[in-house]
Amino acid sequence: MMATEAKMIRKFECFRQLTEAQVEAIAEISNSICYTKGHVLFNEGDKGDLLYLLIEGDIEVLYETPKGMDRVDTVSSEEVIGCSAMVPPYVYTATERALTDVEVLEIKISELRELIEKDPQMGIKIQEHIMKILNDRILELRHRAFPQEIG
Repeated sequence: MMATEAKMIRKFECFRQLTEAQVEAIAEISNSICYTKGHVLFNEGDKGDLLYLLIEGDIEVLYETPKGMDRVDTVSSEEVIGCSAMVPPYVYTATERALTDVEVLEIKISELRELIEKDPQMGIKIQEHIMKILNDRILELRHRAFPQEIG
């Protein structure tokens, strides 16, 4: 089963630069899980203890507003979810709920941090991509919020 998980992990850009041994180490701490439509993976403000790799399906990204929960984005297969759990203050910055039945690989952040402590070069590669993902998402949301003001 670990070989299957390693193959799935390789599909994600933030893990493509890693060696086989590094990917296999991450596969050892991952768990493949399927959730049904409507399942909440995590809530805004929760302690970020898992990083999710969306293998199949669609997830909606929701923010708490005075009017209730507003959908701000939809995430599809081969996207990393819960990236905010990788950066201080290590909490989820949105609520994410399955729009369809989904399959994810869950990676325990505490175990990933242990791997990173043992292999700082792996950590640098992963963190660079996580920060790129977060930056791209911020720019995308900003562009949608202010389309006329941003080129």
